[in-house]
Amino acid sequence: MDTALLAGVFLLATTVFLPTQSAIDPPSCDAYGCVSTLRQEDCPKGQFLISGGSLNGCCPGCRGGRVYMAVCNDNIPDRRCAPGLKCGGRKCIYDRSTCLHTLHLDKDLVGWVPKCNLDGTYAAKQCRGDRLSGRCFCYSDDGKRIFGWDWYRNTERMTCACSRRRDTLERDGRFDVTLHCTQNGNYEELQCDSGLCWCADEFTGSVQLGTMVVHESLWTLLPCYNSTLHGETYLRQCESAAYAQKMILKKFYTRGTIGVTFNEIRCDYDGAYGRYMVENGVVFCTWRDGKKIGSFQVRSSMMSGVNCYCARDTVIFREESIPFTLACGGNGNYEYSQDQNGKLFCVDGDGFVVTTEVAPNEACDKFIYNSNFYDEES
Repeated sequence: MDTALLAGVFLLATTVFLPTQSAIDPPSCDAYGCVSTLRQEDCPKGQFLISGGSLNGCCPGCRGGRVYMAVCNDNIPDRRCAPGLKCGGRKCIYDRSTCLHTLHLDKDLVGWVPKCNLDGTYAAKQCRGDRLSGRCFCYSDDGKRIFGWDWYRNTERMTCACSRRRDTLERDGRFDVTLHCTQNGNYEELQCDSGLCWCADEFTGSVQLGTMVVHESLWTLLPCYNSTLHGETYLRQCESAAYAQKMILKKFYTRGTIGVTFNEIRCDYDGAYGRYMVENGVVFCTWRDGKKIGSFQVRSSMMSGVNCYCARDTVIFREESIPFTLACGGNGNYEYSQDQNGKLFCVDGDGFVVTTEVAPNEACDKFIYNSNFYDEES
């Protein structure tokens, strides 16, 4: 059982107090109750929000930094690079191992750049557009879009905590994770995983107060179980098929049989069918019910670049009665270059406009945030 999910109730102490200290010993960081609402945009120009920027390095604060490409020397305190940069060849260059490198990108050039946490990871919730028609998506800590989204106007309670947890577990090698996430990446109330079931907190996944953890055979006895909502089995149709497939493969491997392959069944974190499926060497974009969307398809040899975001958005927008006017590629991804009635513009992989200042035959790649587009020495 994942102990992080079943943690008890946490008491967050926010009282600020300063114990008596000698004139020699600096106060311990435990002496400060750091309650900060600072954001990067609150810092003066040329300064960066870092985790140890105030109160003797204990609390978040704004600090000045060297300009990009300034001469640096890690052995000299005032010649070190700003957060998000690293010293390479005596010059400050992008440190793409941290989200903080995005603080140094020219937003006028790349349009949108992600939000970062103070520890250098990517914020779980990334929002685009305005409050009325914009959208928010869930991201992994290393900056990849994962399951979970909602309209910007509905995301006050959106944390993406469930999506983040599933992504982490699966990247760590767990192939049998059965946590269920809601559309916005939060936890569903009833959860089962690793043979145990519990009623979960929406934001943390921990056990609800006054309830207990039970063996999976007793899941229907939980107070959050609803026969109409949950039915007779915890696993949903796609998950059941995918789980059975993985168990078969596991048996083959444990018996020393290798090279056995299936057309992998892919499911979303809510148990519905994933964005695409593979049949006879062809990748098809699919909706939540497993049915193909339009004629979007590509050879399986080109599957690594397929996300089907555009194909799925054609359905999402139609269900919301919102006109969908952007062009999708044959593989179901958004076409970066768009042309509407002779007006040329560029969109990113999520379909958001990044620039309208584009010349005929000009590539859109340079206008779109993607860490792979930025050479360390550029």
